[in-house]
Amino acid sequence: MDEAGRPDHQPTRRPRHRHPRRRRPTRLSYPATAEIHIDADLIADPTIADPRRPAHRSKAPVAYGVLLHECAHVIHSTWDPPPGVPPVVREAALLLEESRAERSYRDTRPRDRRWLRRAVTSIIDPTDTPTDTLWSAAYAAGLLLARVDAKILYPADVRTPRRQITKVLGRKLLKGLRGIWREAQTVGDTDAARMVELGERWCRLLGIDPTASPGLPADDAATSAIAAAIAAALDAILHNPADTPAPESGGPRTDVPGIHVDTDVPITWTERDPSDAERHAANRLTALLRRARHREPTRTREPSSAPPGRLRTRAAVTLAAQRASGAIPTAQPWQRTVRRPVPDPDLTVGILIDASGSMADFAKPMSSAAWIVAQAATRAGATTATLAYGDRITVLIPSGRRPATVRDMQADASTERFVEACAEADRLLHLSTPGTARLLVVVSDGHYVNPDESQATITRLHHTGCAVLWLAPANESWPPRAYDHTTIITVDDPTTCVNLIGHAAIDALNRA
Repeated sequence: MDEAGRPDHQPTRRPRHRHPRRRRPTRLSYPATAEIHIDADLIADPTIADPRRPAHRSKAPVAYGVLLHECAHVIHSTWDPPPGVPPVVREAALLLEESRAERSYRDTRPRDRRWLRRAVTSIIDPTDTPTDTLWSAAYAAGLLLARVDAKILYPADVRTPRRQITKVLGRKLLKGLRGIWREAQTVGDTDAARMVELGERWCRLLGIDPTASPGLPADDAATSAIAAAIAAALDAILHNPADTPAPESGGPRTDVPGIHVDTDVPITWTERDPSDAERHAANRLTALLRRARHREPTRTREPSSAPPGRLRTRAAVTLAAQRASGAIPTAQPWQRTVRRPVPDPDLTVGILIDASGSMADFAKPMSSAAWIVAQAATRAGATTATLAYGDRITVLIPSGRRPATVRDMQADASTERFVEACAEADRLLHLSTPGTARLLVVVSDGHYVNPDESQATITRLHHTGCAVLWLAPANESWPPRAYDHTTIITVDDPTTCVNLIGHAAIDALNRA
């Protein structure tokens, strides 16, 4: 301790808020001693402050998320800006460190995303962006939008702030900043030089020369639309306890007896950008599904009193007689064909992915097939949701959200809860309710412990008009099990058999 009573060791690095009216710190961490301090105001009741107990975490989610955020800094923020770095570059580098540390932590503990998401409501202060200047808008983007790419926040969480930030920065500048923070999220824990270099690039992209203007840009107190948008977004996250941005996106449910649905990650996966072949396959399947939804205009013949059209002799004679007798002419001597557009029917697509151990050798191509179908169905205007089922059921891609990355899953579950997964997909998408074109895509080998119950579930969906498309791995030594009332396609490389998938989907929908 120094003479003022402050700790000799410095807290872990994070962006120092510039605004003089900021809130007092709610957390501090000391890497030298692995000591973390959390503000007691985040925990309403001291009797629920044990982070080792799941019940306590649920009662104080923000405090537990802040604790994990500080753990991320203690573990991964092991670099220091060297002396002599201009303050503006230091500030930008530390800003990039926020999402980098959380991304590194989440890569090793993906189930903690729900807590880190709630911690944002305490970590980010809207008054950090007091003006709608380029620097403040970029600072808000680095704190908020970067956490979307770090897989902490969801795109829907930041929809309103993103609009305000884009108004100030413009799309081109925001794209450049995004490239910097995404690159920062790949930097190692000890690479200080790289982080400082990215901080300098950040400044120069904003038109700041760190050599000529090393100090932080001045922020005059003013009303900020960005700050208001951030405050509204944080309030929405705080009052939404589910680990998804929308109530319909498949958060924990208790209204289906016997089904445990969890948006945490019960299986292991790695996320990657789709390959060019996968993108092309998704484009082709999108075109096929749009063609399946399209309905040709109807043609009807209607009588008319004036051309164009085909003249009917008898009606023409009747019209001439009516006119000659002074009667009101009612005959319509012309007949024409009228084309009226038919609205495309609504399309609902549910995707179920088998994560049991029998799919281990085929998990990668099956994950690719699931992404292609989900991407194409969403782009074709369909309502979709993707679920994985094994020991538990997980909503991977909620309804209304287009998958941005491919999730290469590791299939290691000890069983497969197919019947319960169908029930949850039905509850989310109303697959058994007539009125729309409905398709259930199952990615599985079909080897279940309860094949009779699985067949009964498929038959029940079939009788309600829901088509079932079955994508099975091409395995000669362990051929897939065939179920009645399904269209089965064996898949080895999804990008090369997408036409088969598309035509099978069209046939299944036409027969439903």
